[in-house]
Amino acid sequence: MTSHLVTHQDGEHVSGPSAVEYRSRLGGVARFSGRVVRSVRSIERLLDQADPDIHHGDAMTCVHRVETAECRKEKLALGLAVDSGPHESFCRSSCGNLIYTDRDIAQLRAKLSARDAEAHDPLAPQPRRARAAALAAQARAIIEAHEAIRLVTHQDGDAA
Repeated sequence: MTSHLVTHQDGEHVSGPSAVEYRSRLGGVARFSGRVVRSVRSIERLLDQADPDIHHGDAMTCVHRVETAECRKEKLALGLAVDSGPHESFCRSSCGNLIYTDRDIAQLRAKLSARDAEAHDPLAPQPRRARAAALAAQARAIIEAHEAIRLVTHQDGDAA
């Protein structure tokens, strides 16, 4: 996952276990005030203060908290070195740090047809078709949950 300053789009819907934390962290990020900063140390200090520790990955977003990061637990279990950031290759769908933004859902939708095609490819080996079918089902479940939360949120009149 890449770490960079996140820009929250007004009206963007987010879902997942860390959705409230995502909104909270973005609300605390300082907006650019138009000042010129010339020293490297000042730039580094400002960037450290502005980093909400939100990481956009492949069709998912991590609101990183070390104590609940499944990727960290996985690396520790394997006896691998652990640093303070998330590790997408060890990410688990059960992680409490995950959220899905509208942008993530658009990426999942784009991948869905390719996974469906691979799941039904008669020339592909059965284990590959089964894996593609499982990934497609997982993507559908995430998309459906995201949309269901959007409907409930809009019916209650709360902001998305």
